[in-house]
Amino acid sequence: MYEKAGRKNSGEYGGESIISVANMRFSPADRELAEGYLETYNVMDLGDIAFEGNRSKHFGHGRFVENDIGPGIVSHVFDVFRPKTQYDLAYWKYAINNERVMGAILVRSTKASTMMHNLVAADFLKESMPVPTVPEQSLIGALFVKIDSLITLHQRERFADLDET
Repeated sequence: MYEKAGRKNSGEYGGESIISVANMRFSPADRELAEGYLETYNVMDLGDIAFEGNRSKHFGHGRFVENDIGPGIVSHVFDVFRPKTQYDLAYWKYAINNERVMGAILVRSTKASTMMHNLVAADFLKESMPVPTVPEQSLIGALFVKIDSLITLHQRERFADLDET
């Protein structure tokens, strides 16, 4: 379903276009970078995924994160993968980041190092998984977006109630 995207930043993206993979947000450089350093960065387009290898209680072997914010660049330490087929962005944002969906794949395609897991790209690209049709992905993705929206709304209401007390 994916192929490794090997496009380096040829200067079209500056420090304001750096994406934090862990948080999936733009995180501009807070210091002056050596000339040419940003050319070592990988281009990450909308819908691309990158592997973030930090372990946590929710992600025992790291996790994939989908770019749902727009084109930018990520550090050269991250492999970027581009979808080869049609897909629904909202569905894959959740599926690719779900331990139940991706856990077994990550067990087979990562290796542990001192502080984190490293992805073995060749092993990952050999993996397969059952996938809903694109119309089904769209329905499921829309449902996840709506659920997230409702959770956020109710969390805000709860915090507003706490502020009033």
